[in-house]
Amino acid sequence: WFGLSSYFAPFETDSRPSTAANMTVWRKLTKMKRQVSITRKPNTIWREELGLMKMPKQLPFIRKGWPIFSTEYDPAKTKLPKTYKSYNPPEQPKPMVNRNPDAYSPETFPELLGKFKFEAQGRFYQKGDKAEKEVFDTAFNLHLVGWLKIRSTSMMGHVQGDTFTLSYFKRWLEEKHLSPEAGVIDWVRLWDQNVGLESPLEYKQMECIKD
Repeated sequence: WFGLSSYFAPFETDSRPSTAANMTVWRKLTKMKRQVSITRKPNTIWREELGLMKMPKQLPFIRKGWPIFSTEYDPAKTKLPKTYKSYNPPEQPKPMVNRNPDAYSPETFPELLGKFKFEAQGRFYQKGDKAEKEVFDTAFNLHLVGWLKIRSTSMMGHVQGDTFTLSYFKRWLEEKHLSPEAGVIDWVRLWDQNVGLESPLEYKQMECIKD
């Protein structure tokens, strides 16, 4: 063994011998070095064996049986640092919501709360300032709550309120009621529409998101 150590010494520093004979000797040397190890034999030709430092598999978050690969932007659900903990008041008993559809009529529709999210693409002048003011004034005058994010080529938002005001604001977006000085809306997409929300709503006011 002491005689062989001098023979194997040149191959301890070389990671990949060039010739086939030297490769065989290098494999034997690495095999003898791993005889006292409890880890599995790595395949040196394929990839590096990290052993106990191997990272776990990257798996998506599963929500109600569906994998969530990406999350939507929502300022109300942003994670605050631990040094900026917000006060959470004790939970109050939630009011009962009548789930019977026959109990609602056109006279009681304003009592039914709902929400929807929207996205629009287009050209909004002055970095979207005028379009932001017009969309904000329309939603604010309808007593809607939520948030808006308008830039020079896109706008998106999340609004909540009663069903009458939501339907009016939805129609305002779909018919693209935007002044020529503010810009032009090319297309509008609405999603996550829901009615029958419980009071109080998630948002307390209408706000514009600034970068």
